[in-house]
Amino acid sequence: MVDESTANIRHRSARLRRFVTCLSVVLSVMLVLEHFSQLAIELSMHGFGGTQLRRLAYQFATACPEVFYLLSLWWIRQTLAAFARGELYASTITRMLDRVGAMLAAGALIGVFLLPSVAYMLGFGQGYWVAFDVSGLVLGAIGLSLNIIAKVLGRASELQAELDEIF
Repeated sequence: MVDESTANIRHRSARLRRFVTCLSVVLSVMLVLEHFSQLAIELSMHGFGGTQLRRLAYQFATACPEVFYLLSLWWIRQTLAAFARGELYASTITRMLDRVGAMLAAGALIGVFLLPSVAYMLGFGQGYWVAFDVSGLVLGAIGLSLNIIAKVLGRASELQAELDEIF
């Protein structure tokens, strides 16, 4: 028998999963269109050249952090699907926090530390090697914090299982 609060969580998770799925698809399409549509038109009209290849590499590099952020959204979607199925356990939450934290931290690391260097080497940068991006640094810190929270929650779950075995 499922109590009312569990049924409510499952129902809300299913609705939110559908929303996050649509959001993920729309944002993915917009990401591809934003980064590659103009370049694709230029390549179809003028063919591949040195400048176009550099721009293609630059567009791939600038899309990398956003891809990691979209992956974090996808992992959240997977967790909402698990909640909708009734999997309301610490292991589900721990796995999501760990994955989302890793994706946010990786996206921020790339955006703040690697992307300016790659842009500069490809001839599109401002001449600096690290971007002072407060939002990127905050996302990275949140991502790393989520990883730590996942570890603490996982450890608490293990301790609870040990206590359950004792009593």
